[in-house]
Amino acid sequence: MKIPKIELENFSNLVTGLIEQSDNIEALCYALNRLTLEELERVKTYFSGSATRVLAVRQREIVMGTFLSGMLIFLFNMYQSNLIVFFFWVLFSVTCVLEFLRLLIAKKPIHKHISLAFDRTKYDRIVSITDIILSKRYENELQKTIEKFSLSEDVKSLKDTL
Repeated sequence: MKIPKIELENFSNLVTGLIEQSDNIEALCYALNRLTLEELERVKTYFSGSATRVLAVRQREIVMGTFLSGMLIFLFNMYQSNLIVFFFWVLFSVTCVLEFLRLLIAKKPIHKHISLAFDRTKYDRIVSITDIILSKRYENELQKTIEKFSLSEDVKSLKDTL
């Protein structure tokens, strides 16, 4: 399915505007209330995404690294007289120290992850407000539909009595 370029540009402008307004909740609510039902559904789908939070990824890496290092320390204590085990233990220790120094020297990736996590909280805020607005609009549409059907039944019953 092809989407016209003008529609894509309009949607990208809409997304950019919502991201800029995401810090001010009142302005964000006002901007989202002005959107049509289709636009709200697109915005929610776009910002919902499948991106993982950086914290969960870091937590998994820490747990895996802790398990592996604990296992290597256990193996070293058990087979410390073996030259091959000693060589792998020294290699692992040097790798850990070099990785730590790399993190201290190269601050950019850490700041990038922090900014990604901060942006993700903005997107979550937009999705939650959009979800609230969508649920209210769906509720209003359902109420209008129920009223429409109840009125048509009343008219039929009146015609039957005449």
